Amino acid sequence: MTVTIVYGSPQHPDSSITPYRSLVRSVQPAAEPVSLAEAKTQCRVDTSDDDTYISSLITCAREYLEETLDISMITQTWQARYDVFPLWEIILPRPPMAASAVTITYRDEAGNDQTLLSASNHFQVDANIVPGRVYPLYNGVWPAVRGDENSVAVQWSAGYGATGASVPSILKQAMLLLVSHWYEMRQPVFASYSQVIPVPHTFETLMAASGWGGYR
Repeated sequence: MTVTIVYGSPQHPDSSITPYRSLVRSVQPAAEPVSLAEAKTQCRVDTSDDDTYISSLITCAREYLEETLDISMITQTWQARYDVFPLWEIILPRPPMAASAVTITYRDEAGNDQTLLSASNHFQVDANIVPGRVYPLYNGVWPAVRGDENSVAVQWSAGYGATGASVPSILKQAMLLLVSHWYEMRQPVFASYSQVIPVPHTFETLMAASGWGGYR
């Protein structure tokens, strides 16, 4: 017997991210939000001796801010996996969601993989809200799934744009501050004559941002 369920309006935009089993960045950003030249100006460096090192600090600063703020700066592709579909919308992590194609693959009740495409209007996408979300068509429901681990996978693109020109200035300035700080302070502590003082945003901070959360 087929039962049609009619839902009301989507949840409030302040709804939390839909819990996922895994989150993987399948396509890395093709550029960094700030250029090497911008970083060298911030660091007051006018030689090329440390270009490779400063470039690595730029990437590290971006990754740190993205992990800490749960955002995507430069356009990149993410895939989140779920055991089942929610009743209505899937609120996606790592905003802002890009206005591009979204692909959903799921394992049906018979154990066969099926694909839903936003380009084919199989479901609705709202990339204008933050965070972005996908949800069934009007007066529709998500298809039935087998319900075992990772039965549903959603792939989408996120980021402010393909270049640093689209990234908010406040985020780029935060990156530059981190890069210059790390360039100047290359040890996790500062040893003065009377005491050893931890340097902010070095070892302990990076460890806190690089862990697996509550997993033990």
